[in-house]
Amino acid sequence: MNRIKELRKKRNITQIRLSIAAEVSQETISAYENGKAEPKMDKLIRIADFLNTSTDYLLERTDNDAPLSDLSNKVVDEQLNELINNFSIFLLYKLQLD
Repeated sequence: MNRIKELRKKRNITQIRLSIAAEVSQETISAYENGKAEPKMDKLIRIADFLNTSTDYLLERTDNDAPLSDLSNKVVDEQLNELINNFSIFLLYKLQLD
């Protein structure tokens, strides 16, 4: 999982520090990074949380390394803007009828 190594280095985190957070050995982190082992789901979640990213990013299902909470907030903002726009259109239409 090259993305673990990529983000770990980007955030200036050592393999030892990440191994402590993930509750695995430094050798296990090295094996994850070199494709010799795959983390179990609970370890993948711990690593993603510690690196402040989503598991989807680590699994290469997305190219956005933003934390899931940031992505969720963006979706909520987009939906809220759409709702406001629709309500504004409704009010304009209603005013025209009255």
